[in-house]
Amino acid sequence: MIKRAGLLLLVVVLLLTVAAPVLVYARGEITIRASSTEVEFPGKIVFKLSAQSEVNITEVRLHYVVEQRHIAEVTSEAYVEIMPAMAVDAEWTWDMRKTGGLPPGAVLSYWWSVKDARGSMVATPPAKLQFEDKRYSWRSWEQGPVTLYWYQGGEPFARELMASAQQALVRLERETGARLEQPVRLYIYASTRDLQGAMVFPQEWTGGAAYTAQGIMVIGIPPALLDWGKRAITHELTHL
Repeated sequence: MIKRAGLLLLVVVLLLTVAAPVLVYARGEITIRASSTEVEFPGKIVFKLSAQSEVNITEVRLHYVVEQRHIAEVTSEAYVEIMPAMAVDAEWTWDMRKTGGLPPGAVLSYWWSVKDARGSMVATPPAKLQFEDKRYSWRSWEQGPVTLYWYQGGEPFARELMASAQQALVRLERETGARLEQPVRLYIYASTRDLQGAMVFPQEWTGGAAYTAQGIMVIGIPPALLDWGKRAITHELTHL
């Protein structure tokens, strides 16, 4: 069944702010007063924290984990520079121009740890953040292990693409024995230009990509190039 995700404001850069309640977590002398994120797709995530204590806060760290398939879970840690004080506002920016980007729809968990001069330490409960491309009004259609997202072209266009994906899965299993080990999300951009605008430093020839760790595919398929798009879906599915 096709679902409309709702109208969203189309802008060049979207700042999505997720603010926590005024009081997030407290233990002993340390109180976390606010935690928020700002997403600038596709290049940045800004994490912000406000905390206070009865003595100087001396250390603030951000911890985050990108949800993906891996042999061992890897937690990244960022040490945030602050001036020791009883009340601090900490901020750290994940600049993906330096580290490489995430695909649309990627999910990460993050939390903060704060330490004061007495040695007291508090950690916030993990929060989830979905790295979404809000520049477009996405529609979605789920069938079996595939969820298709698109924003241009009618239902017949989406139906053709979904049928191609389902047929490719059957053919790949019959001919190679390969099958999906996790659900996949397929984002259809309306052009190569739109697709490349969702990437950090894309190659000029990029028309599609598969992010195997996250189970996400992105392809630029104009409705007028439907036949090419069907072949591209089969190609990207082979990577997953």
